[in-house]
Amino acid sequence: MTSPAFERLPNYSLRGRIAETLREAILSGSVQQGQRLIERKLATELGASLTAVREALIELEMEGFITKRRNAATYVTKLSAADVRKIYDVRRILEGFAFEQAALAATPEQIAKLEQLYEEMLEAARANDRRRFVRVDYSWHEAAWQITANDYLQTALKRVVFPLFAFTAIRIVAQNTLDLIKDADVHLPILEALKARNPEGARRASMFALDRWYSMTQAHVFGKPLDATGLELDAVAAQNASSPRDLP
Repeated sequence: MTSPAFERLPNYSLRGRIAETLREAILSGSVQQGQRLIERKLATELGASLTAVREALIELEMEGFITKRRNAATYVTKLSAADVRKIYDVRRILEGFAFEQAALAATPEQIAKLEQLYEEMLEAARANDRRRFVRVDYSWHEAAWQITANDYLQTALKRVVFPLFAFTAIRIVAQNTLDLIKDADVHLPILEALKARNPEGARRASMFALDRWYSMTQAHVFGKPLDATGLELDAVAAQNASSPRDLP
């Protein structure tokens, strides 16, 4: 499969503009999951230097949108069901610990930031703005990780979760099957546990959210039937979604 023709960018464009052009192409589906990206061809089509394209690809790799393979070839991220399961298993351990630590360390200012991002997530969900929803969702998790003040934990989580968010973003934007409001609502119990400085409650709430996310991913991304656990978790999420969302 050949890469699409891109509009030439002005000479003053920087790495960020090239990265944004490629990011939008990936999210819109004009560049497919698993498709190989050839640096020299991209440089020609974008009217940019090879160095600028390589820098943009490094940025996209850090965000999880592309993957560099051992032969140095570059591909748009495509995860298998087995890949997602492996990421889920590691994320469950790391993020559960991160929320426990965040519950012990969170300041009122940090909680206020999480509340603001949660409201922005709900706004994006109500507007069915899927691209914004994915961006805010990631920002919410990243803000929670930063509360731990543990650089090693944050780096590990970014390395594990970045590709997953990028892969999920591609599918969410391309499809219209996931209920964004329910997805946003599972963040609220975590937020409430953080506000209450309840480490165990924060960990349990994050496990619930991840279990539901994994079940929904299997159903909406890989087309697998929603199992009994997934149906039960979704029913709880639906009940939460019908409850008042006013933050105390």
